[in-house]
Amino acid sequence: MSFWDWVYRYFEGLGKYILRMYPNLSNDIRKSGMHLYPEVYASFMAFMSILISGVTIVLIILFAVVKIYIVLPFLVLVPFLTYILLAYLPALIGSSRAGGIEGEFPYTTAYLSMMVMSGLSPYVAFERITHASKVFTKSAELSQRFILLVRVLGRDPLTAFSMLAHRTPSPTARDLLMGYVTTVRAGGDVADYLNKKARLLFSELLVKMKIIADRLAGLLEAYLALVLLSMISLTVMYFVTVSFISAVPFGLSPIGLFLVLYVLIPMISGMIIYLADITQYKEPWVDYRPYILFGGLTLPLAFFLVFFGMIIPNILPPGHPFRSNVLVKGIYDFLVYPAVAFNLQPYIYPSVALSMILITATLPTTIYAEIVGREYKVVTGITRFLRDLVEIRKTGLSPERSIIELSRRNYGVFTKYLKKMALQLSLGISLSRIIQELFKKIIVWRAKVLLFVLTDTIEVGGGSVEIMEHLAWFAESVDAIEDEKKKNLRTLLIVPYMGGILTAATVIMLAAFMGSLQFGAGGAYFQAAATALPAIVINTYLMGLVAGKVSSGSIAAGFKHAIFLTIVTLLFFLASPLFNTMLGGLTQPVT
Repeated sequence: MSFWDWVYRYFEGLGKYILRMYPNLSNDIRKSGMHLYPEVYASFMAFMSILISGVTIVLIILFAVVKIYIVLPFLVLVPFLTYILLAYLPALIGSSRAGGIEGEFPYTTAYLSMMVMSGLSPYVAFERITHASKVFTKSAELSQRFILLVRVLGRDPLTAFSMLAHRTPSPTARDLLMGYVTTVRAGGDVADYLNKKARLLFSELLVKMKIIADRLAGLLEAYLALVLLSMISLTVMYFVTVSFISAVPFGLSPIGLFLVLYVLIPMISGMIIYLADITQYKEPWVDYRPYILFGGLTLPLAFFLVFFGMIIPNILPPGHPFRSNVLVKGIYDFLVYPAVAFNLQPYIYPSVALSMILITATLPTTIYAEIVGREYKVVTGITRFLRDLVEIRKTGLSPERSIIELSRRNYGVFTKYLKKMALQLSLGISLSRIIQELFKKIIVWRAKVLLFVLTDTIEVGGGSVEIMEHLAWFAESVDAIEDEKKKNLRTLLIVPYMGGILTAATVIMLAAFMGSLQFGAGGAYFQAAATALPAIVINTYLMGLVAGKVSSGSIAAGFKHAIFLTIVTLLFFLASPLFNTMLGGLTQPVT
């Protein structure tokens, strides 16, 4: 007996009761793509709820015996939260699946319209998406389900399309499939319907870009106000409290400031990145190469520098032999060299060292991300190539011969791939095989879509001028969407930049000014400043990541902004003696 059989056998009654409590659960399970019978999943919910409740009771008893009462209220909530999570998990999975289909389906619709215009029936064209599983990942799942319903279960195609429409979580896919069924039953022109639907979907994408930009602008304004108010006001309150500790009986405690600067504000920055991610239009593909390098090089290098350049020199006494080690001493001297060169106060040394660590560790990943980003320009070259292909096809040349003739022109990043295509076509290699080989070298998803559609269009319909014209329009629409996205989001860069620069300048100027004054609590103030100021570096770095996410849709694009804002913060630290002199002159009494 398998696990699912055992769960269904012993918890079937509770599962049916749960299904009566949540009537939409069965529909959510179907739309999520989970291959589970609704009664089985509901029985699993009952089993997990009972299991988690039993474990929680045991933990409550153990913590009560050892008198750790603070965690008891949180443990009581665990079974309830587990049950709620399991109840809405299918809906969350379906929502994620819908997002993937929504980002992919405008391209799928354009592909279907060109296949139907090339002479294929809509049923065969929809089945053909299965062969494009590496390009249309989510749509291929619908195509496979369609083949299962028609060829295995014996459903007629219209009934299969209707069943798919009710099972898919994507409103766009549902509307397209039901509209197709209606068009066929009414005797309409399917090719014209698909063509107009594709154009409508691309037009809606352009409108969505402007709406997304407006939403992100409001989100960033709230983020800027929150960060500026919290960081500046609380830091000022803390510095005043420490400096006038004998005269001010109240204020912000060190623990409170630590929680705000090192926990709360970074969490807010992370939440803004998450909200921007779910708000923005996303392609069903992510380039993980910069993030792999960030996790494999930047983070280990940063931890290495922090341990040997900041932790070891601060926890060991000055005469300790390990502290005098060439490695430790060399790293420490490198990190604090700017502070030593500009004769800064010792309490600024940790902030300068942290700035150097972030800049040094992130720089290789930033350079690599910029090199990788150049590959995305291949889409512009393919768009220009397809437009020229249409014009040269009008002269009567075959598609293959037209590609060979166009290989002499310059299409930017795409030129090297085009020359290889032309050479292989001259040797008699089929276009589909050439494109499959190119897919191993071209990683940009939109470029793969355009090349795949080009190949199928030529193989199915011979690459007629009308079809190629439609393909060129498709490529230009894809390029227009990317241009509209960049144009609307690029202006949002100013908000994180303003927040980072204003925060760094204000707090560092205040710290330098108050550090120049001689109070009885000067030693306590210097220790407090050495603890609080590194948080300014960390949060400014995170604002750079926010800037990249909102302006380009990718955290990897924020590495360069993070480095730039960290360099600006470092320059403010190096200019703190100048601030000292300026503010000191302003506070001199007038005689």
